[in-house]
Amino acid sequence: MDLRFPIMRYDHTMPLLEGRVEIPGWTIKPERTPAMITGDVESLRRGDFGLCDLNTGYWPQAIEEGWELIGLPLFIKRKPVYQYLFVSNAIQKPSDLEGKTIATNFYPTGITTLLQGLLTERHGVDPSKLSWLANGESKVFPRYDAPQTVTIADERKNPWDRLLDGEVDAIISDISDGDAWIALESSPDVHRLFDYMAEDRKLFEETGMYTPMHLIVMSAKLDRENPGLARSIYGAFEEAKDLAYQDILNDRSGFGVLYLRERFVEQTNDWGDPWKYGVAANRDVTETFARYNANQGLTKRHMAVEEIFAKETLDT
Repeated sequence: MDLRFPIMRYDHTMPLLEGRVEIPGWTIKPERTPAMITGDVESLRRGDFGLCDLNTGYWPQAIEEGWELIGLPLFIKRKPVYQYLFVSNAIQKPSDLEGKTIATNFYPTGITTLLQGLLTERHGVDPSKLSWLANGESKVFPRYDAPQTVTIADERKNPWDRLLDGEVDAIISDISDGDAWIALESSPDVHRLFDYMAEDRKLFEETGMYTPMHLIVMSAKLDRENPGLARSIYGAFEEAKDLAYQDILNDRSGFGVLYLRERFVEQTNDWGDPWKYGVAANRDVTETFARYNANQGLTKRHMAVEEIFAKETLDT
């Protein structure tokens, strides 16, 4: 049978798209899938899809609201979230953010949820004193008793341009624009609030968290109709990751990065595997993320890990 499968250009998922790893009994049919849920996505709501590469910012909410999808413990995209906080020079410490305006593209996302939670729990920032200016927000999932203020901008403008033009005090937003990185990192008027590499390392050492941005979700309808499929998919992703890692160690991939094999060995010695799959390896991170969702009014309550992952993967 055909399995609708997201097109993902991550090195650790490519063996699946290349046909080097198979899911027994199924034929992978690559297609583009929506990573964001800013409006109604009928296919995800009704479960008329196979797998989706979804931003974590919509995962617990969708399940709580009854959408026909379920998470797999496959956090396929992780980013060091502290790198996305740029501030004006008037802000020198986390508490200076209180009473200020933070621009973002969309609210919520994995980045806004995780970094806001970290600022609150690890750096003592009062979320009720944060004001957000967003270009857009999810129009399908409600917010419950949210402590922070979120305003939708009348005119769409890149968050980094708002900061550079002095319209806002800070940004917390994904940046997938090379020119934007250059403008922010070269401007004398703004700076990163954190030495993000050092802060990310400290977070990992103290909590084991390397912040997840996307995960694989599957159709809950497909899961119910095909016992064993969720576990087979999980196993295939593990095999693909192992193959991708072996390609690097064999010096067969990633030649856009000098000394990639050596850097990979250093990373493994220092971090282990930051892209760990499985419920056990990600339980603390998942519980933290679920808590942040509840604290920020994105879900009605702190959802349990067992509610948001497919049952057949709970022992991974």
